[in-house]
Amino acid sequence: MSSDTEEFYLIREWEQFWVDIQPFLLQRGYRLRPRYNPNWKPSWLQGKAGKHPVLCEDGILARGETVIDAIRLENGQKVVLKKVETASQEISFATAFSSKEWKKDPRNCCVPILDVVMIPCDDDHALIVMPQLLAFHLLPFRFLGEFCEFALQVLQGLEFLHERTIAHRRVLDICWGNIMMDPSKVIPKGNHFIRWDSHTGKPFKKFEWKTRWSVKPVQYYIIDFGISVKCLNKDARGLGQWGQDKTVPEMLKKEWCNLLMVDIYQLGNVFKQCLSNYQGLDVFAELANAMTKENPNERPTAVESVRMCKKIIDDATGTGTMTSRVWQLKRLIGGRLGSGLMLSTIERLRVRCGCQNPLL
Repeated sequence: MSSDTEEFYLIREWEQFWVDIQPFLLQRGYRLRPRYNPNWKPSWLQGKAGKHPVLCEDGILARGETVIDAIRLENGQKVVLKKVETASQEISFATAFSSKEWKKDPRNCCVPILDVVMIPCDDDHALIVMPQLLAFHLLPFRFLGEFCEFALQVLQGLEFLHERTIAHRRVLDICWGNIMMDPSKVIPKGNHFIRWDSHTGKPFKKFEWKTRWSVKPVQYYIIDFGISVKCLNKDARGLGQWGQDKTVPEMLKKEWCNLLMVDIYQLGNVFKQCLSNYQGLDVFAELANAMTKENPNERPTAVESVRMCKKIIDDATGTGTMTSRVWQLKRLIGGRLGSGLMLSTIERLRVRCGCQNPLL
């Protein structure tokens, strides 16, 4: 192994913060991965030489300085620590959503905040502690009913926010990162935070997971309220562009936008992308098209969108199609949609009979 390769897998500049704060976090009841122990020695340098860091769990780098996984010592729960600015609204929003009053509402699918940890000698930042979740799209949907459950929960979550005149403003970001699922029932053996398709973080090992339908209900969550706003009323407007969706018509025209209708458009675009990625979700086309109408005044509100979704579910239940198979046609590869990954007829038969369960 070259010295450059070895250097790459050692503690990087953006990881040093977590190494420095690990002793304090241990006192607060949170243990980071072995890599961030101040006394860490790379496992690939121990014993016989020649082992590549990519084969070792402690060779997995953090994604950045703002987010990392940990174990909550009091109960062994896998959690995520996120570094946020104390001056932002993210802490106040997130903790409000986790309050006893708002948690009573079954539509509230905002990620629960387990703890807020103040950082020593840093009044500008704090750590919010959340359960470790999994992006909703990483495991494929296998049945129409699975997507129905997902769509209804997220729409009801948006209805919950809009009822309180809160605009998330990041719904397309949600699509590939900010809409999450609780994977505990789908992946009973657990998964690694970074190398998500591994139980232990070591590659090339068997990865076992169950279909969402076999362990329903699966809980979905909305995360990341860093640019969310509390509106004065449901007609509140904003100017500019936010989120990753650059196709919002009123933003392209540089018009004043109804913030809640932008949320509707962006979530509708999430559904449209899912429809293009799967065979068998056509029943959601009318809803997705309505939510993405060019004229924001013609889009359904969150309440109306929930009503349309419930009608889809009622019809599917009545016709017995909730258990209809859906098949993934594309999936994300390196952050981009790849095609040509459709399962063959033989592979689909093997999935149907339970002989295999690929991540496609």
